[in-house]
Amino acid sequence: MNTFPADFSGGLTGFGGDQSKTMAEHRSSLQRTPVILVHGNGGHSAHAKWGMGTMKDFLLAVGYQLSEIWAMDYLGENNNSADLNDPHRNHIESFRRFVDEVKDYLGVEKLDFIAHSLGCGMVNAYLRGLQSSGSWDATSNRLDTAGTFVSLAGATYGLGMFSVGEFKTGSPFEISSHHFDGHDDDTPRGSNNRAEQEAPVAGWVKVTPLDDGEIWYVAIIADDDFVDVQHQETGRREGAHLNKRFNLGFSLDGHEKIIKSSTVFNAFKSFLNKFPPLAQTRITVDKDSGNYPRGLTVTVTVTPATATVNFVAERVTKQFVAGFIERTVADSQTGTLSDGGSLTLPADGAWDVLFEASGAGDLRRTYGTNIHIPEVQLLTDNAVPFWGSLEVGASCTSGTLYHSTDREHWTAGAVAIIDRTATVSFIAIDSDGIASPVASRAYEKAVAWTDRETGTLTAHFIAGRLSVNDYIAWGLELGFNAVLTLYLVDGTWVLNPEAPRAVAGAAALRCPALAASLRAPILASDKASGDYPGPIDVTLRAAGEGVTVYYTEDGSDPSDSKNPSRLTFMTQKTFAIRGKGHHAVLCHVQDGGGNWTFESFAWSINNQP
Repeated sequence: MNTFPADFSGGLTGFGGDQSKTMAEHRSSLQRTPVILVHGNGGHSAHAKWGMGTMKDFLLAVGYQLSEIWAMDYLGENNNSADLNDPHRNHIESFRRFVDEVKDYLGVEKLDFIAHSLGCGMVNAYLRGLQSSGSWDATSNRLDTAGTFVSLAGATYGLGMFSVGEFKTGSPFEISSHHFDGHDDDTPRGSNNRAEQEAPVAGWVKVTPLDDGEIWYVAIIADDDFVDVQHQETGRREGAHLNKRFNLGFSLDGHEKIIKSSTVFNAFKSFLNKFPPLAQTRITVDKDSGNYPRGLTVTVTVTPATATVNFVAERVTKQFVAGFIERTVADSQTGTLSDGGSLTLPADGAWDVLFEASGAGDLRRTYGTNIHIPEVQLLTDNAVPFWGSLEVGASCTSGTLYHSTDREHWTAGAVAIIDRTATVSFIAIDSDGIASPVASRAYEKAVAWTDRETGTLTAHFIAGRLSVNDYIAWGLELGFNAVLTLYLVDGTWVLNPEAPRAVAGAAALRCPALAASLRAPILASDKASGDYPGPIDVTLRAAGEGVTVYYTEDGSDPSDSKNPSRLTFMTQKTFAIRGKGHHAVLCHVQDGGGNWTFESFAWSINNQP
């Protein structure tokens, strides 16, 4: 896609501005801080899955003009491939040129940024002065350009120790990306008042000498999405005005939903437009949506009084067809009104009326003239985040109810069931096609856990997060070196925070592959795994020809020949199990015939004299 005004040349493809306007017309029409939308990896600005089209629609729906919304394809037009080869440094020059040219074209001092995934790092690199060489030049910073920076599912702290290049946590790029002007600060020129900051973790509330309140920062984490599962809570931005978690779905599903959720947009939209280029125009009307007698007249007030209001009035009917709401226009009229002017709706029916003026947010009203427009009432409260799933109900004064979570695909019924953060909408349509206004309410799913840790099964056991029974059962089922994330729910560590009781219990069976491997060799303990009141001595004995036992006591892999914690014995060994808490011995047993097995023994000491 390459849809820009004819007199704009930003050096990249994408979309932005109003193609019907010149540079001068763009500058004269601006009322809000222009927004730069920055897509993530593996996509482009208009990509069906990873593009920013839905975000553009959200902005238009709250009154932004085309002139004020811009996006670029910094990875290439129609790109569908993930770039893992240092994409920040390789694309920063073209990115910087595009953003600078949008700023110059519009003649503004400030821009807002809404970025997703890799795009968050690109904006951070732009603001702090990353160079194509990989170095950071503070004199090339663009902090003066930013009004608001919204970071959606970004990898602020990398994608973990096992990632590559710029994405690796602890890499020179990741470490330098936090540093500016002698300080480590994720939000330079951000909030200088701790009381203004909202975060789910107290340690994320930060102020440094760089903060002066000139830039507003928002960081939204899609809990357990594609980014978060690689490095937990890497999407935070410490010191931001708002850090917030949303439960939007697992892995790639949640990673996509964060840029298509109206609930997420509504959470950060008030942080936009903190530095508008001009005072905004305001439109009001003397009649709110509702039912009125025949010959309804609506009077408009606009400030400043010199502004002109355009209106479009359409008499409409609607019907539900194959999952969509089809809209039919039976009559329409358009016109222009000055301050104090009026329009009269000439025929009976349901009228959708749009009022708009340069620099004003669109004003929409639905009027019923000499008919009854159905009314919808949402019955489910959203004051408290929900757990598990939620039934959202509605009622109506007439007609049939339909519900949707995206206002595009609809389902018949007065109850919608959701299992993640969502905005639920209802509409009622009667037999004559007369429809209610859409009624919507956002519902936030609670993050069930208060803490989480990732590690091997044995590391979890030694740290006291698993009982002996669960450790042995899960180890036989999953493998004792399996890397798992455990969640702390109501004081208990569980594998699945949504259904903590669904985790396998102590009766889990040994997996078939492991059972088959036990034909030879064999390792046995004279003390069964379990709970003991005090210190014990445990002897492990190996049976089989030419048996060697490799073992560890710190939860690390005993089958790894390069593991410095790995020790060995041949026939038997006695272990002194001391100290209150959990103890484990992992063993990789080999015999002279090339057969092997993996065994784990675990004991919990309840008291220590």
